[in-house]
Amino acid sequence: MSTFATVADMRARFEEPDLVQLTDVAGVGAVDEEKVEAKLASADALIIGYIAARYRDVSTFAGNSILKDVACDYAFSLLWKTDLPKWVEDRRKLALDTLSRIAAGSIKLDQGTEEAEPRPGQILTSGPERRFTRDSLGGY
Repeated sequence: MSTFATVADMRARFEEPDLVQLTDVAGVGAVDEEKVEAKLASADALIIGYIAARYRDVSTFAGNSILKDVACDYAFSLLWKTDLPKWVEDRRKLALDTLSRIAAGSIKLDQGTEEAEPRPGQILTSGPERRFTRDSLGGY
C-alpha cells in the first residue's frame, strides 16, 4: 500500500473510464488496482527522494494533501504508455515542480514547525518575551 495516495484517491481525482482504459489489459471492464498501486508506489519513491532531503521523518506526511495530489498526478501520468495528453503532461510538470519547491524549502509541509534535534552540551534557557522585534518596530 502506498504512503501518500490510495486507489480511492485516484478514483476521486480522475474519471473512472480513464482509469479503466489505462489499466484494464484483460478486458474485464474494471480498474486493475494492482497496476494503479504499482504506479502509486513509484510516485511514493519519487516523493520520498525529494522530501527526504529536507525532512527526516517522511512518514509523518502520509496524510498531507499536497503530497496526495502530487502522488496522484504523477502516478496517473505513469499509467500512460505513449503520447501523454497536454493536460496530463502539465499536471506531471506541476507535480515535479512542487516537489522541487518542497526540496528547496519554498513550500513547507510542516508549516515551519519542524524542531531541530538537540545537540550535545546545548544549554536551553527561558526568559521574558522580547520587546524589540521586527513586528514591534515595523514603523521605524
